[in-house]
Amino acid sequence: MKRLNVYIFFVLMKFTVATVFAQIATAPGVNQGEKAPRIRGMDQNGNSIDSFELIGNGPFVLIFYRGSWCPYCRRHLGNLQDSLQLILDKGASVVVVTPEAPESIKNMIDQTQASFSIIQDEDYKIMDDYGVSFRINELTVPRYLDGVLRKTRAANKNEDDILPVPATFLIGKDHHVQYLHYDPDYRVRLPVSEILKRLG
Repeated sequence: MKRLNVYIFFVLMKFTVATVFAQIATAPGVNQGEKAPRIRGMDQNGNSIDSFELIGNGPFVLIFYRGSWCPYCRRHLGNLQDSLQLILDKGASVVVVTPEAPESIKNMIDQTQASFSIIQDEDYKIMDDYGVSFRINELTVPRYLDGVLRKTRAANKNEDDILPVPATFLIGKDHHVQYLHYDPDYRVRLPVSEILKRLG
C-alpha cells in the first residue's frame, strides 16, 4: 500500500509540473529554420547593438536570462563567460537579453565577470519578437511566487511581472535560426559545449 501511495504521489507530481509548464508556451515564437527577428539595443557599455551588423561578421549566439537574482542564470552566464573565447574563436558573437534594469545587469556582471554584450529589453520587444516572454502568476510560477515577484520587481524596477523563458538561439549568416534551446523549466539550460558543437 505504501509503495502504491508513493507511486501515485510521483504521478501526480509529474502531472502537476507538466500542467504548470503548459501555461507557458511550449515552443518559442521563432523556430529552427525560420528567419530571426532583428535585434537592436544598447548594451551595458553604451554600444549600439544591431543583429544585422553582427551577422555580417559571422553567426551569433542569442541568450535570454531572467535575472541576476536567479542562481541558474548566474551559473549559466558564468559558464558562458568562462568559454567565451572558444565561441569567439569560431567567428561567432554573443548577445544576451534580459528585462533587468541597468543596475541589476551590473550586479550580474560583477558576479559573473561577463564581458559579452547584455541588452536591457525594457519594453520586452525582443522577448516578444522571439516569443519567450511570459507573465508571472500562480500558474506560470507555482512555487516561490511571492519571492520571484519580489525579486523580479526589484531587479526590473517595475511591476510589469514579465520574464523570459531562458532560451538560446544560434543565428547564422543567412539570418535564420540554425538551432535553438527552449525549455519552460528554468533549471534546464543549453550547455556551452553544445553551443560550441553546433557552431561547428
